[in-house]
Amino acid sequence: MERARQYLQLSLQHSASPRAREFLQRINSGQSAPPSQPANLPEPQPVAKAPEPASMTLVGDRLNIAILPFVAKGIGGELGEIDLLDKLTTVFVNLNRFKVIERAQLEKILEEQKLGMAGIVDVSTAAEIGKGIGVDAVVCGSLVRAGNSASIDARLVDTETAAIITAKDAFSNNVSLAALTQMIAEVAGKIKSDLPLVSGYVIQLENQRLTLDLGRANSVRKGMKCHVYREGEPIVHPVTNQVIGKSIAEVCEVQLVEVFDSYSIATITKAKNGMPQVRDRVITK
Repeated sequence: MERARQYLQLSLQHSASPRAREFLQRINSGQSAPPSQPANLPEPQPVAKAPEPASMTLVGDRLNIAILPFVAKGIGGELGEIDLLDKLTTVFVNLNRFKVIERAQLEKILEEQKLGMAGIVDVSTAAEIGKGIGVDAVVCGSLVRAGNSASIDARLVDTETAAIITAKDAFSNNVSLAALTQMIAEVAGKIKSDLPLVSGYVIQLENQRLTLDLGRANSVRKGMKCHVYREGEPIVHPVTNQVIGKSIAEVCEVQLVEVFDSYSIATITKAKNGMPQVRDRVITK
């Protein structure tokens, strides 16, 4: 209290504010100082919540792929009667990102072309097989053991151009069934991450070339395919009168041929329903 009196007296010598005089009078009379009042600040406004991302409209098929037999080097009986192709197929199916072709159909094509199930290394051959099956891309690669370590390399190859869309690998210091399963899951997850499901708009047209507002910032890459579609009238529930969606008309499929930071250039690969227009919607296949 004495220290407070000293500070107030010093304050009054420099600036005799009414509030300071009131404080000093209260202290001199043995009363406690009144509670401090906040400055005249504007009332705090509620923090605006970030808008929830709109649910993505899934249009058309997902990317149709075939898992080709991988080349296996140095893998012996320590893994038992493992079927590498089955493992690969199961993991890619469970990603829920791709439409994976049935193994029976794949084996039929391989048998017809007398390629067998020993593994396909050549990218051009892999693309030709995929084109014959009618898929968008194929996954091929190798599994190699060196001592107590193993590595798996996988490539996603476009069947039209034989271009490698993405290539990923995974390593393990342990050669076991569990380690192999983990490596396959890791490399498949990396491929999925390189082909995200993202949506945008057509923002410019020039003949068969479309400019999309999807670029590197959206994690898209050259060679990715997209569905172009047009939204129509709202779909209204007849009982609740709630809008539950919009009618969708697929326009065409396109493939990204040039990718920049904030936009990309695509060309039409498959016409479906008329020609695309500016403001049409786009989603990666």
